[in-house]
Parts: sequence; C-alpha cells; structure tokens
Amino acid sequence: MNRFYWLFFGVAVLLSSCGGAKRAKEIASTIAQIEKMPCTDPQKIISIDREHVYDLSGYADEGDGDPFRLFDENAFVDPRTESKFSENYIPVSNPQPKEHPQIYFSKNTGSRIVTDLRVPFRLSDVYIYDKSLSSDSVWIYTGDMKHWKLKAALETRREPGAWGWRKFSIDDSSQFVMIRFSSWESNITEMVLYGCPYKTIPLLIPPGYSGPRLPKKTMKEFVGANYVWEQEPQWIKPFHYSRLYSFALDYDNDTVHAYPNIQYNMLHYGPWDEKKRSYHFLTDDLQKENNGVLWLDLMGGSTALTKKGFGNPYFPMNEVGMDPEDPASYARHANMLWHMAAFFGKTKVDTNLLSLSHAPRQTGRGTISLFENGNETNAPWAGDQYWPPTAYFALSTADYDGDEKRLGARTGIINADPESKLMTCGMVELDTNRVRIYKFLCNQLRGDQAFVWKGGIQYHHYSNKKNQAITPEEDSLRWRLSKVRDATYRIQPGVECILGENGYDKSRFSSQAAPLIPGLTASESQGIFIMRSINAAAFSGFDAYILFWLRDPAGEDNHEKFLSCGLLGPDGKGGTKVYPGWFYISTFVNRLGNYTADSILSEKGNVWVYRYRNKSAPDSVAYFVYSPTKNGTHVKGYSLKTGNAAGVAEEIYLSNDAVSGESIYKQYSKGEVKVDVEEKPKLILMREKN
Repeated sequence: MNRFYWLFFGVAVLLSSCGGAKRAKEIASTIAQIEKMPCTDPQKIISIDREHVYDLSGYADEGDGDPFRLFDENAFVDPRTESKFSENYIPVSNPQPKEHPQIYFSKNTGSRIVTDLRVPFRLSDVYIYDKSLSSDSVWIYTGDMKHWKLKAALETRREPGAWGWRKFSIDDSSQFVMIRFSSWESNITEMVLYGCPYKTIPLLIPPGYSGPRLPKKTMKEFVGANYVWEQEPQWIKPFHYSRLYSFALDYDNDTVHAYPNIQYNMLHYGPWDEKKRSYHFLTDDLQKENNGVLWLDLMGGSTALTKKGFGNPYFPMNEVGMDPEDPASYARHANMLWHMAAFFGKTKVDTNLLSLSHAPRQTGRGTISLFENGNETNAPWAGDQYWPPTAYFALSTADYDGDEKRLGARTGIINADPESKLMTCGMVELDTNRVRIYKFLCNQLRGDQAFVWKGGIQYHHYSNKKNQAITPEEDSLRWRLSKVRDATYRIQPGVECILGENGYDKSRFSSQAAPLIPGLTASESQGIFIMRSINAAAFSGFDAYILFWLRDPAGEDNHEKFLSCGLLGPDGKGGTKVYPGWFYISTFVNRLGNYTADSILSEKGNVWVYRYRNKSAPDSVAYFVYSPTKNGTHVKGYSLKTGNAAGVAEEIYLSNDAVSGESIYKQYSKGEVKVDVEEKPKLILMREKN
C-alpha cells in the first residue's frame, strides 16, 4: 500500500480515539503535514473513469459531446516519457459539443468539465494535447465545487505547426480537477494527470444495477395524463397522475411590492363561493373524480419578470441579471413555492405567516403536494435560455428547502409541508447524464448531500426516427426505458422514475403522427400505439407513464406537431369528441387496475406476450397479446400457453366506445387457449391453479 494510506489510517485512529475539540488543532496540523508531503515519484493517474467525469454545462446527451473524451485515450499516451512530446500516439477525440454548441458556453463561466479522482491526490503535473484552430482561453483548477483554486491558464495555439503536448505544474493536493473552456472551438483532445494517491483507490462498481427496487405499481397507479385544467373531470377517471401545466405568473402576479414583501395569489382557477363560504378549486373536483395525484408543472417567472421581457423559459430569478448559479437568486421563487405548499399541501401552517393578496387565508387544503419547477430546461432549442445543470440545481435547492434554510424559513416546499415533494422538471429525451450531474451537485454543494427531487426523476421521450414517428417496437422502447431505469437506480435508488411525456399525433400533417395501420383510422392507430407504449413502460421498470396529452384544442387534422395528441377534442357542436384511445386506456385500467407487470413471455416473431398478475389475488393473471407490426398482420389461432389454469379464460377486446372493452369466454385445451392475434392488443384474463 502507498505510504500516504498509512498516514491517513493513523489520522482516522486519532480521530476515533480523541476526546473531542481539544485535539482539533493537533488533528488539523497532522492533516496539513500529510498534504505537504512531497510526491517524489508521481505516476500517471490511470483510474479516471466515465462515471466520475462531469460536464457542468450538461451537453453530453443533447449536445452530441462527451466530456470523457478528454481522458479516453490516456491508456495510449504517456507524454512525460515521450521524446519532446512529439512521437508516438496522437490523441484525436474532442470533448466539445457538436450540436448547437454555443448554448453550453455562458458568458461568465464558459464550459466546465470536472473529474473526480475518487481519492485525494498529491498532484504534480498536467499535460494537455492542443489541436486548436483558434486562440481561446483555457483554465485548470483544483479544489472542489465550493473552493476552486486556479492552477494554470493558457491560450490555445491556432497553428497546426504548434500543436502538441503542453505541460503545466500543479503541485497541490486535491480530489477534483476542473478545466474551463471559454469557447467550443478550443480543441484539447486529451488531458493527462500525474500524482500520488493519499488513499487506496476503491474498485469501480460493475455496470448494471442489482440492488433493491421500488415496489411495482398497479396499473391504476401507473397511468397519467398531461393537460391544462380539464373542465370536465369525468375524463380524467382512468388517469392516476394529472400533470397540470401552469405558470408561476398565475401565482406571483404582484408588480407593486419588492421581495421579500411580495403578496401571492393562490386563487388561480379557485374562485370564492359565496354560498358555501369557501373557495372552489377545479383541483378539488379533479381529485374527487379518481383520488389521484395532482402535480403542478410550474413554468416561468413572476409577472414582474415577464413584464420586463423575461418569460418562460428564462431563469425565474428575483431580478434580471442575477447569478443563475446562486440559490439566493431564486429566493422569491422559493418563497412562492413555500406559500403554494402551505396553501395546497397537507400540513396546517400559521396563517399569519402567509403573505397573500386575498382573504380569507387558509392552509393545508391537501390537494397538491407534488411540484415540478420548470419544463424541458435542457431543450437545445432554448438558445441563450438553455439551463445548465448548475443553474437548475440552484433553483431546485432553493425551491426544496430554501437551500437548507439559508434563504429563510419561509422558502422551500418542505419548510411549509414536509409531505410535499419536488420533482425534476421533465427532461428532453432520456438524459441520464444530466441526472448524474444533479446528484454530483447535491453531494458537492449541499451540507446534507440530499437529493432534492424526491418526488421523481422525469424523462420525456417520443418514438421518432428521422423526424417521423415509429412504433414502440421499432423504437425498442421497453429496452431503452429499461436501460434508463437501471441507470437511474445506480444514480439515485429509492426515487421514482417517470416517463412524463409520450404519445402520438393523429394528424397526418405531423411528424409525430401515429403510423397508420391498414384498414384502421388515424385515431384507432393512435390508441393502439399508445397502449403498446404503456405496456412497454410498465415492463421497463418505470414507475409511471404520463400521456401527452388529454385534450386537443382543435380538430384532429391540426398541422402543428403535438396539437393532435389528445384523446379528447371538440366535436364541432360545442361538446367533446372522445377518441378510441381514451376507451382503450379506460379498458386497460378498469380491467387491470390491481395488476402489476409480472413476466415478459415473448418478444420475438409476430406475436409478443406479456403477463400481468393481480396484486391482491396472485392466482389471477392477465396476458397482454399482440403483433408488434404496423402492416395489418393477423395471426389466426395462436396457441397461448397458459399452464395449469382453472375455469375459463376471458378474452378482452379493446372497443372504440366501451370503457371496459368487449369480452368473450374461451375454454382451455391441454394448457393452451387459442387466440386470434392482431396489432391491436388483447387481454386474456384467467386464474392459475394452486
């Protein structure tokens, strides 16, 4: 073992044996001596791995860049021993983003990559391979996210004749090293560090996840929908989750007072009922319909901020121009969320603490306790309003608990209602890299290292290839989501993983139009692919599937993408048109409400089979059977193997106008049931013999 390890071991013994603060100076002195010990034989650090390299700008998924490319060729190079740094292997991989790269470089901080060496090192030198075609500033730091120390600064070389290895002396003790780029045109193709570890470097955790998992959700708890304050509550009955689009300016519309004297308005869709002498909120009606979970997706900033021209998705700071990476910049937003959790949450709060623009003041309504503070803040089309993970973390640590109450007791949802939870804002695509950075920032910047998004980690994904919608099976949707679920478990076990947006348009003018199955209408095809997507999500291990979305604003031929995704729409007579997909989901939930995903029995050929099992009556099972194609495939008389079953089987057919489908009963023969299989899924319900 390294001699530094034994010195640290001695300090650990000293810490465990000393009586308290009286030895603090002695211990601090000992550690200081260790850190000053020379590294007489520095070695190339070969333990840098992908899981411990973080791009604080968050471009690794959507920006087509990879921060690990800064270290991925370390095994092929040793610039310290290469003659004049000009021979042997020349690194070629560039970590910079390629897609819309400018959005990942802020004016003040540029773009930063941090590597966690996993143990403290006595660092001696750093070498970088410069292949730039322009002159840009680059800086190298040691320390941590709270205390960075500048150790080297350079200007990249723009002439190919000057390319090559460049050496910089570090001479410092640190577990973390950060490199900061001023521009995406900086082309540093490799970075090699040298030093001596103070501890034994721990073994890497093998890929994959084998730890404990959350309990499986029943189907009545699994499915939800996105919508905007549905006026007819009966249509949300099949949906456990209601993701309600809303804007901060609906609640923070005070343009007179300055923070912290803001008066908030909690009466958005909640007028005073004079006869009942109480408020009547649409949320009350929605929750009574299915006793589901209402969550507010709060976007944008205050009315005051919006009037200055900074609406959604601009950072909802107290004032324009504040530091987006400082939690204090979001104190007003955190104060608004404290009021919302106090008003709508489950905990009664002293009403004298409320600052409202209306009366009477009340708290603890118990209708909403799940909050999402933004939407798709990692969207690459947001331009200069793209949110780097560092800014979104700052907002979220403020919204969660007032940045550990540093912003005051009346900030953050859990300081008003400990039962309220914050959910990550929906991320464009399956961006697990961003979640990994969130976890790193929580560990680095919060004293309690709490992961603040305890309400769930939310991803958005639409099955689409080359700007054309494809089937869930063509998209390998279940496999994709399973991979993401395992990655999310590795990053933050114990927190639910939610597919917050997924769906298909009906309009043939949309690039997200559901593939049209021969002989079926666009709305029937839409409903079929939604059902197959729900099934894929259920068997991926995800904890919830949220449909995009419930109600179309206009007809199903709307040319705009995502505006014909609904299961409801106008009927042209002032009423509601109900599309087949609503009945399909209703049938699925009504029939399998108490069932959980059990087994994948077949995912090959023209018949795919999945089995669900009743949570409270485990001998009751349901088979989800369909053809994974889109060309009108029918398989006559498929032999569904049911094993040792009892009674008769009930075959459920998804009907265009029945909330529980249509059913026929079938007899078993030699442990099999004959089923005519088509691209529209069927449910086969039966009981197993003990």
